[in-house]
Amino acid sequence: MRFVFFSLNDFTHEGGGTIRMQGIMNELSKKGHEVIFISNTRKQSLFHEKIRHVAIEFPFSRKDKRIFQGLLGILPLFVIRIVYSKFFNRLKDVLAGQFDKEPIYFFEYLDNSVGYCLKKSGMIQDYINDLHGVATLEFKFQSDHAKSVSEKIKFYLKYLISDLLDRKVFNGAKGLIFASQAMKDYFCGYYPEITAKKNYILPYVLSSDAVSDVVDYELKKQLESKFSILPNEKIIFFAGAFKKTGGITDLIAAFASIVSKHHCRLFLLGDGPTMIECRALTEELGLTDKVVFIGRTPYHHLRTYQDLASVIVCPDKQNVYSELIIHVKYLDALLSGKIVINGSFKSVQEVNVNEFLSVNFTPSSVESLSSALSYSLQNHDLLEEKYKNSRVYAAKALTYASHVAVLEE
Repeated sequence: MRFVFFSLNDFTHEGGGTIRMQGIMNELSKKGHEVIFISNTRKQSLFHEKIRHVAIEFPFSRKDKRIFQGLLGILPLFVIRIVYSKFFNRLKDVLAGQFDKEPIYFFEYLDNSVGYCLKKSGMIQDYINDLHGVATLEFKFQSDHAKSVSEKIKFYLKYLISDLLDRKVFNGAKGLIFASQAMKDYFCGYYPEITAKKNYILPYVLSSDAVSDVVDYELKKQLESKFSILPNEKIIFFAGAFKKTGGITDLIAAFASIVSKHHCRLFLLGDGPTMIECRALTEELGLTDKVVFIGRTPYHHLRTYQDLASVIVCPDKQNVYSELIIHVKYLDALLSGKIVINGSFKSVQEVNVNEFLSVNFTPSSVESLSSALSYSLQNHDLLEEKYKNSRVYAAKALTYASHVAVLEE
């Protein structure tokens, strides 16, 4: 079979979205399918050698993305075509009638919107959207938890615009790819008209590359020296995006409540919108010597950073999206072979039955997270033994290699 995929992502920053794209395409290519990737990628080395790349060479900044999505949500397409005429002329040249035999798979939120525009403009025959996130839920969460009236209004307007955009884009698609049955049920309940489309369920799982990543012991030695890690010191570790639903502030607060009882530090890897807030909270709580902000690091180094840890925490707040999908950072944490703490979301409990793979805590409860941290540190040896096979299970049952078959049907 031939599969054509599209993304404006340039792959200079690694995250859940890029990992999913690579995982799906690489596994299909390994199975002998013809895979074509139309993209802005600057890193073809991340992909299977048989994948054919078609370069878009039209970068979109984060600001460009926000403006494009916002305008498309509220304005008719012909206006968007005028405002972004150079962009659409470039895509017309790239496509050049080469991909009319099959639907094109569009990966991320911006990509999905572009798919809608291309179909309505007659530049492609059809498109299938992979739903990477639920923008409406994110904006609604931010509006509900805003500290000022102006912030509440701003995010509520974003919520309304994103809802208008989703209705346009989903209704125009030939099919949709959901990350879970719960996610499919949610969307079909919210947008009943999409129920009759060609829909798929393809979970957020692990790539083969992630499974094969190993600890770089030379780098680990350098990091132990750089961060002055002592042999008897316990490291609590987080890796992911700093965002409102991410719960990093809850983790810092929970850490503050247990740090005096344990010889430990908190390492935070990543960045994002709430980074400034997290740094300010760390200073406010007097934890600047106990919390280490590592920043971004290449994804292939993640396993080595994880190996510094005694406990890895995924502190997401209670939100509908996390009830619907399992986050990649949780799966990555399981591959570490370390003790993992994660919120007791429905999506997670489907695989973590009776805390089979990790320790639970009640999302958005700092007290519950504090208890889970103390329990994990106090019973470290016992839990390390209990979870010694978590990596093996994740590598076998939670990879794209065992799930991409749904696209071949």
